[in-house]
Amino acid sequence: MSKKLVSLFLAALLLISCLPALAESAGVTVTDMHGREITLTEPATRVVAMQPSDCEILCAIGCEEALVGVGAYCDYPASIIGLPVVQSGAETNVEEILALNPQVVFMNDMAQSEEQVKQLEENGVKVVVSKAADIEGVYYAIRMIGHLMGKDDSAEAIVADMQATFDEIQAKSADEGKTVYFEVSPLQWGLWTAGKGTFMDELASICGLSNAFADVDDWASVSEEQVIARDPDYIVTISMYYGEGPTPVEEILGRAGWQDMKAVKDGQVFNADSNALSRPGPRLKDAAIELFNFINDIAEEEVPAA
Repeated sequence: MSKKLVSLFLAALLLISCLPALAESAGVTVTDMHGREITLTEPATRVVAMQPSDCEILCAIGCEEALVGVGAYCDYPASIIGLPVVQSGAETNVEEILALNPQVVFMNDMAQSEEQVKQLEENGVKVVVSKAADIEGVYYAIRMIGHLMGKDDSAEAIVADMQATFDEIQAKSADEGKTVYFEVSPLQWGLWTAGKGTFMDELASICGLSNAFADVDDWASVSEEQVIARDPDYIVTISMYYGEGPTPVEEILGRAGWQDMKAVKDGQVFNADSNALSRPGPRLKDAAIELFNFINDIAEEEVPAA
């Protein structure tokens, strides 16, 4: 055998020996928001998003075509309407998910059981837990999902856009010592609000406000008496209006015993976009703009540029 052939033979052997390493380097690994390490041999191309925020993140980073199924409450953007819907929470059906043949399922650890996660993983489906509570957690979720989908640059662009908007609003917002009460659940279902450690609490700060319930942790049940005693300058509700009876703002303004509160007397009650303000995803940027707009009495077309 000539020296040239020997050299070619050795080069081929070297290449073959490197193939496993090359394949391994093409894989992606993340640590999900439950501390679990998830590894894929390549970016995912077939996924199910069980919760609306993850669905919105996937679409925002350009992965809508990878969605083969969505949770029952996923409704944004409108272009996803019509995708196969899978039940979530207590109604989760593993067989229903497996029938869609996904590589990855994004879910919240509050919604599904460990047994359901185990069943999915035993059938070769990677389960990724996403459970952002604050804005930094939202950034982590966007980057985590972006990396798994091979969309790191798009994810970073979304995060940078959010940060730029928050910074701009904060620079325009003066802290005048005013307070805001976020009504996450209306009176008829039992009042719940957002405390410290939540993205709503952070949005209040970005807009120069103090959360009236900053002394409670996370999402908390509160009483009418507590809200009245805190006497907030602003009330923000995320109740949905279905076209019948009083609007959420009218209902709050008409509550017995609330008439002497500053927010009620001054008419400073706002029905925010429920999905933008309540979902830990890219539209928190829009929620911040909306809140800034409300407290500064600025028309929509005057909102600060993103």
